[in-house]
Amino acid sequence: MSYYLYAETAFYHEGNKEYLLNLIDDVKSSGAKGVKFQVLIELNEFMSSSHSAYEEAKKWTLSLSDWREVFTYTQKLNLDIVLMPLDVRAFELVKEFEIKFVEIHSVSFKDEKLLSKLEDIKIPLIFGIGGRTIDEVDYIVKKYNDRDIVLMVGFQSFPSDLKDIKLERISELKKLYPECKIGYADHSSYNDDMAVTSNEYAYILGARIFEKHIALEEGVERIDYQSAVSSEKIQAIKKRLDYLESLFNINSQEVFSMSEKEVTYRNRQKVPVAKRDIKAGEIILSDLVEIKMINKKGIIESIDEVIGKKVSKVIKKDSAFTVEDFS
Repeated sequence: MSYYLYAETAFYHEGNKEYLLNLIDDVKSSGAKGVKFQVLIELNEFMSSSHSAYEEAKKWTLSLSDWREVFTYTQKLNLDIVLMPLDVRAFELVKEFEIKFVEIHSVSFKDEKLLSKLEDIKIPLIFGIGGRTIDEVDYIVKKYNDRDIVLMVGFQSFPSDLKDIKLERISELKKLYPECKIGYADHSSYNDDMAVTSNEYAYILGARIFEKHIALEEGVERIDYQSAVSSEKIQAIKKRLDYLESLFNINSQEVFSMSEKEVTYRNRQKVPVAKRDIKAGEIILSDLVEIKMINKKGIIESIDEVIGKKVSKVIKKDSAFTVEDFS
């Protein structure tokens, strides 16, 4: 399978560990391969006390021991872990658990203290590039050119409009950075068809890593609820991506091989037929042949294969030529 789909929990749990464990159960039922966790342990390292959401954000944090329990449960369900570290302590979990990807949030692009921790690990990296200039993207790609990198297109604007996302960036990034995988993090509204369909668009444009926020119940007002969808919708995304995979992920040697139905379509083509009744022993000249459609099997398709040959039996007008006619 060439694509990878994971579910994003973000701060939808609002600091409630049991609620987060229930979210993980829903990820398992959705068919997604992994779960993304925004791990925040030390709020003061991530957010200024002057930030308007500071007091509310205090409720969102979980302890390191809580995260250990969450990660252990995730692995028990055979789900991959995608870790988004929002502070340095979050990297302690990398030493203890198998991590599929470490993802750096766009807001952390200038956090050299956090980014320095990437030097100690060899895990594939995802960079959220929403709100980043192409020069900043280029810098990251060159800085980590010895690593497996995913450039994740998309950003959260509670919810996001596809016109603002500019999906065409996917195909452009694919051309600019062929050594990188391109991802798509959809933040369309949970009640918009694009919450499912935009992932298909992204696949066709070249994205192969997909992220979608998950909710226990759509529309319930919690943190990041605007773009969070049910496990059933994530199942629908997976089903559509599976279908596209079957259409596009074809061995290059088989791209131009024909299916039985295509061969049937080809066989409708015009073929050489007798312009008049032709007697046995006559030589076929161009004025004795016309090109017409005829629904017969085992006939000669090319006019070059009949011109200049002597027929061995009578051929009726409008009959197609066969190899036996010249034996």
